[in-house]
Amino acid sequence: MADEALLTEASGTARDAAAAADVTIEDVHEHHVAARAAAVLDEVWERSSGTVMSPEALTALAHAGGQVTIARRGERIVGATAAFLGRDEDTGTTFLHSHVTGVPSEHAGTGVGRALKWAQRRWCLDRDIAEVRWTFDPLVRRNAVLNLVLLGAQATRYDLDVYGPMDDARNAGLPTDRLVAVWTLGAPRVRAAARGRAASPDPVGLRHAGAEVALEVGEDGAPIRHTTSAPRQLVRIPPDIEQLRAEDRALAAAWAQALRDTLGAALSDGARLSGFTRDGWYALARPGGVTELADRA
Repeated sequence: MADEALLTEASGTARDAAAAADVTIEDVHEHHVAARAAAVLDEVWERSSGTVMSPEALTALAHAGGQVTIARRGERIVGATAAFLGRDEDTGTTFLHSHVTGVPSEHAGTGVGRALKWAQRRWCLDRDIAEVRWTFDPLVRRNAVLNLVLLGAQATRYDLDVYGPMDDARNAGLPTDRLVAVWTLGAPRVRAAARGRAASPDPVGLRHAGAEVALEVGEDGAPIRHTTSAPRQLVRIPPDIEQLRAEDRALAAAWAQALRDTLGAALSDGARLSGFTRDGWYALARPGGVTELADRA
């Protein structure tokens, strides 16, 4: 079992995050609530057909011991998450795979996503689960900040076209490349993030230490690639890829390819993703290079 100090901290962090977002966090057990949660997820992804997860699937998941949780403001559901147990084939470790977490756009940026994730951490530790994994779109800056900075998770792998063609408003016609996040719930960086001491590398400091830019945003919003073999590298993503996808699909596709060719290729070659800055830079350490990077709160 997780130690009592960690459980107490996790409960307090989850409670404080819910209070800051002005939501009540509840696990789903009844089908009529699962139906409302499914509707929220469909609203977020704007599916043209089918559903993200049907009410029946959410109900079955909850009954089978998975996590189905909602965030509620009054009687309105303003966020939902669904996760199931996984098993690492190499180590035999049991972890929670967080399949989907969604917050409608009108409630984005109000702390609902953070409240759901910190509640998920408490949910896991209550059940002696020490790790959560999920995938996320590496081009969505706010998600990278949430996952890698505010929660203290680490990205361990870049997977190509994970879900294949999708017909929702976010992904239609574009590859579904994803970073794999691993959230080790008792790790020092996670406990620091829980205390509000989230670490983010300083891109200026990294440049002074010899980091070179592999990808940046041009004045016209297009990706600009640079050839570099520096042991430390910086890869930038656009401020709002979702707006680009809505306004200029060709440019969004160019960004998908550019990130695959830089961040994706580097991680496939053994580089380590050492952090993400709040203004949109991935920090990479190449094999054989310097791996310790200075962080700032």
